[in-house]
Amino acid sequence: MKKLLSFFAALAVSFSIASAQEYLPKWQEGYMDIHTIATGRGDATFVVMPDGTTLMIDAGDNGKLKDPQHPDTTRRAGEWQAIYMKKVMEDLPDRNKVDYAMITHFHDDHMGAVRQMLPGSNGYGLSGITLVGEFVDFGTLIDRAYPDYDFPSKKNVNNANKGFMPEYHKFVEHKMAHGMKMEKFDVGALNQIRMLNNPKKYRKNFEIRNLAANGEVWTGKGEDAEKQYKGDPKLFDENVNSCAIRITYGNFKYYNGGDLSGGNWDIYKSKERDMETPVAKVCGKVDVIKANHHGYYDTCNGFFMNTLSPDVVIIDARSNNHPVPSTMARMTDPLVWTEQGEFYITVDKAREKLSEELWSHFKPWGHIVVRVYDGGKEYQVFVLDADTTDYPIIYKSDIKTAGK
Repeated sequence: MKKLLSFFAALAVSFSIASAQEYLPKWQEGYMDIHTIATGRGDATFVVMPDGTTLMIDAGDNGKLKDPQHPDTTRRAGEWQAIYMKKVMEDLPDRNKVDYAMITHFHDDHMGAVRQMLPGSNGYGLSGITLVGEFVDFGTLIDRAYPDYDFPSKKNVNNANKGFMPEYHKFVEHKMAHGMKMEKFDVGALNQIRMLNNPKKYRKNFEIRNLAANGEVWTGKGEDAEKQYKGDPKLFDENVNSCAIRITYGNFKYYNGGDLSGGNWDIYKSKERDMETPVAKVCGKVDVIKANHHGYYDTCNGFFMNTLSPDVVIIDARSNNHPVPSTMARMTDPLVWTEQGEFYITVDKAREKLSEELWSHFKPWGHIVVRVYDGGKEYQVFVLDADTTDYPIIYKSDIKTAGK
């Protein structure tokens, strides 16, 4: 009898915990949601615009088994990303198509890798974006180098993700034959990525500005861009060529710049790697950023952080170097960045290397959702459990005023 009573008591506690779980309220028209998807293998951001138009930024899978994968290893990262997005898309006008997909640059943790690549039935291997494409259709795919893939040279492009670029090219050809549009990222453009469902309703308070790519930055006037280098661009690493955008909804602004660099270190021959400073000058103040290059050594310089002055910093992580201690120390030093914000991270692999003192700045790790409420005047940040497939809330911020 005692054992039976103990069983029912435990069952009651379990039921109570399950009943107490809170879930992200459904998206509704007028909301903008920005989901940073936590797999532990690469970057993936999914944006739902106020009219339900969707944008995927990167679909990474580095294929490295040493990096713990979430929620588990029964599926590849690209499939987990697709499962997450399809869950979000249940409440959207189109449940099966992502309107825009953008690859910021050609590194495996942003687009997929030969390592652990699955065989495909359409003539190309499946990893990252090519695997996501097995589960959802893309309306338009944008990358930095289409159609020639020759900047700074074809060799540089192919070497950026050796072995996987041919698979990506075959994927693009196959998808285009089945209706997908393909475009090169247009630096300075205002309407390359735009609302498709109800644009007139939001045209006065919503825009996506293309800030930078391929060593060029928007001038801040019209849709003009200018080169930020005088030397040989073949000396750049791929990160410097990353695509960067700023999304504006009412008073709210969000920045995502892939792996743009904000400085240099000795392994790179080119000294023209500080793209953060010119980008910051034309981007200005934002509410939320995805930290450049996962908070690695060469990013989040003082000028960039002070100029953008974000209230929320998101680090899409996969390594114990995401972020490195020196960058995290710089970002949390009030003498470097005078207006401190909140820090969020997708996985906890860097915890030990950072030390508990630096790690203590982060909110709980997981899928990070920024919900911007109707009109773009207020927003809130949610963290969802990344080790489940029903995504209960494990943390939520207070509602914040946008544009403060």
